[in-house]
Amino acid sequence: MDEIVELGKVLSDEERVALVDALRAISNKIRWKPGKDIVHLKKRCRMKHMSGTLADYEQIIYNILRNEKNVVYLYDFMGTHYYVVRGFTTRNEWLVIFGRDGLMETAFPPQNIDEYLEHRGFVFLGRIEEILQWIEKANT
Repeated sequence: MDEIVELGKVLSDEERVALVDALRAISNKIRWKPGKDIVHLKKRCRMKHMSGTLADYEQIIYNILRNEKNVVYLYDFMGTHYYVVRGFTTRNEWLVIFGRDGLMETAFPPQNIDEYLEHRGFVFLGRIEEILQWIEKANT
């Protein structure tokens, strides 16, 4: 429950709605910037994070986004907010990063995920299920 209260301190009402809208949108259909899907897939394969097709890459992303036990972070990059979902695949822990508009940025498994998150100033918001419940309660 503390995570839910914390969300209210970190994000404005408008930002909370934007987060939920973006999370729901990207969980239903992954949208990439033009051409970036293949660029990111090739990079993941080159770095040996995975092998396979774009469909395989997007399935990893869907699996992480659709697990409501996974946690969400806020990342502010020069005034632009990005949302980050942290979750496990069968082999690694990944980050899925997307924008306020629900547009996919990237997904990858950092070598040391805790250090990566801490070093870049990610702010913990809560579990997906908590965030969705908080918004639903606010709307009733």
